[in-house]
Amino acid sequence: MKRYISSILLVCLSIIIIGAYYGIMIVNANDFPEYSIKTLEGHESEMKDVSLRGFVEKEGMNTSVKITSNETLYLSNQSSLQRMTVYNDPKIEKLKKEHRSFMRGKNNIYSFYQDADFIAYAETVYKPSSLDHSYKYVFNIGLLDLASNKDISFELGVPGEIFNNISVLDVQLIQSKLKVVTKNYMYSNNNDMDEAEIHVYTFDLANQKLLNDEVIITPKQINMGYDTVASMEQNPSQPQKSIIFIKRPEVVNKGEGTASNTEKATIFEYVYDKNQLKTIELPESLTDRMVTSQNYVNGDKLYVINHDAKGMRLTTFTVTNQTITNDQTFPIKNVGTEVFPIVIKNDRVYVLATNGFEENNSSNLPPQLFIGELKTGKMMYKGEVIPKKVDQKFNTKSLVLYSIEIN
Repeated sequence: MKRYISSILLVCLSIIIIGAYYGIMIVNANDFPEYSIKTLEGHESEMKDVSLRGFVEKEGMNTSVKITSNETLYLSNQSSLQRMTVYNDPKIEKLKKEHRSFMRGKNNIYSFYQDADFIAYAETVYKPSSLDHSYKYVFNIGLLDLASNKDISFELGVPGEIFNNISVLDVQLIQSKLKVVTKNYMYSNNNDMDEAEIHVYTFDLANQKLLNDEVIITPKQINMGYDTVASMEQNPSQPQKSIIFIKRPEVVNKGEGTASNTEKATIFEYVYDKNQLKTIELPESLTDRMVTSQNYVNGDKLYVINHDAKGMRLTTFTVTNQTITNDQTFPIKNVGTEVFPIVIKNDRVYVLATNGFEENNSSNLPPQLFIGELKTGKMMYKGEVIPKKVDQKFNTKSLVLYSIEIN
């Protein structure tokens, strides 16, 4: 009887300690400031769907934060369920609501493909082998038939050597075959730095087997400056026919304050149905700029972004017909080397400017949000992120914003 009483008391004490701990955590989280996005120019309706993400530091404690036009959400204030939904990609949450069983345990937006008939999924998982208990990467493959609501799933080992890490870059369903593009990292004895290569894996879904493993960018090419062009918006419901790569030339310093490159930047397109990597012809004006530009791709649009004395220049290059279809300069100046978070969506350009967006940065300026019209270059909105309470002194070091999302 005493043993049972001791166990009960121990459980009660644990509950009290855990409750007190989380109570302190909640109180501390509530001490963090509430922020608002103050409109400086333009109409507030322009930023109603904008969310800014980052973290806040206070007294040695950091917590993730999401700031919108009407609320400040701290991760430490959310329940476990809220953390899974509020901070996940909205497109993933939509898929989970519509296809709960198939989506269980699936979270990586880059691992999905969706069209009118199917949802496909491919992810790599590091797990022990059933044969010798050594760890190795395997593919988890899934396919959901939207008409019948029936799905298949299977697991296949990643062929070849043991990789240090594998990141899925893109998944596409091409002529009933699943194409999975990955960046594979390998241990290297050279300066203790990992080498990497880009693979395209082709799967036969009907027979649940791997048909082909093709290395389209080698470690040597990666070291020469080859890499993928970041996607402006990863949307599984927008099937793509290709994936875009860039080769940046090595920048050679020619003296203090000056630099030049030995060759031009080059763009490559890997076309899925042709299993072919081809060079995209670019105007000379773009190849010069792309040595140091921010570059993004969305569908067949390649965005090239540079900063100069006039502001932020954004050029749209259409890959299918290989022509410049838009070229605008927005009055957003950046005198440093800092790369600003940028989103292009619905004929709008969203720019989150942190420290460095003004030449005179001694006044501890808050982060600013700029929204421009893509076709015309007209500024539609300008705002700044500040504490809601006027008596709270703003400190840029305590608030770090690193991304923009448009719902």
